[in-house]
Amino acid sequence: MSLMSKREAVPSMGTTSSSTLVIVAGAEPLRRRLAAVMAAAGCDVPAVARQEGLAEYELDASSVLIFSCDVDLPADVTALRRMRKSLPEPAIVVVSPRSTATAVRRTLDAGADALVFEPEIDVALAASVRAVESGQSVVPRKLRAGVERPNLSHRERQVLNLVCEGHTNAEIAESLFLAESTIKSHMASIFTKLGVHSRKEAGSAYMDLLTVPNFPPTDPDMEEMNV
Repeated sequence: MSLMSKREAVPSMGTTSSSTLVIVAGAEPLRRRLAAVMAAAGCDVPAVARQEGLAEYELDASSVLIFSCDVDLPADVTALRRMRKSLPEPAIVVVSPRSTATAVRRTLDAGADALVFEPEIDVALAASVRAVESGQSVVPRKLRAGVERPNLSHRERQVLNLVCEGHTNAEIAESLFLAESTIKSHMASIFTKLGVHSRKEAGSAYMDLLTVPNFPPTDPDMEEMNV
């Protein structure tokens, strides 16, 4: 487990939590497992199957949501992104099957404060909850390098902006006075840097990055514009 400062500090829970903790997991066996692990740590945590079930809880900046999803599935990452948009204050600890390093960054950019892989729930979940309550972000130690933001070139950002506007490769090539094959090369590089597999995912990931504080714009004067 690797810690990074991210959120404003809130009171630490110590042995048991004084915050509102809620588990959100679609699969009943996983809900039970997550609740049992937290109970063993001294926290009696309610569980709901869907985000809509959170409506009955009073959630604020001291709350923590334990959210089960597969961070390699675009639909699940979209669900995480929607949860963060509708609930901006609570910390979110994502529980997911094992994934790649690029998925770590994608998960944090989508709104998670911590990521715990399912095989590590018993040893890492309660500790991750305590960490986010004290103002930290948590990622699996071996994959912490994946947290680094992708180094997108100015040209790649130009392409992504046009992708987000719904333009095809041919239209982007015409707009930027480049060959369509060059746009395809840029898209391949973008897919690799963002860890995505489609134009839609690339656009969503880029929009997430634009909301991240201190995500620096590139300086056109510092790059080769005709690549």
